[in-house]
Amino acid sequence: MPAETLASRVASSQLMTLGCPELVAKDRKDYERIAIKLGTDQQYLRKMRAKVWHLRTASDLFSIPTYTRGLESVYAKMWERYERDEPVTHLTELAVSYS
Repeated sequence: MPAETLASRVASSQLMTLGCPELVAKDRKDYERIAIKLGTDQQYLRKMRAKVWHLRTASDLFSIPTYTRGLESVYAKMWERYERDEPVTHLTELAVSYS
């Protein structure tokens, strides 16, 4: 379930950004439904593997140059805030939009 652990939040965020919302469980019953379908429906499993593989290789989500630019931008914003003696806060306005 997306909100339970850091790992589940990261995984669900990546799957949603990647374009695979059908693999993100909304609750335990949904998680079980997805797991059973992936474990028993070989055609569905192959389809999901192919979809994830294609989207992973075509998406900026896994692009190291894009990630690096975004991270460097966050570091620059943090430094600017530090130099202005502003308090530490979340930098939500820097959220990167992947397409």
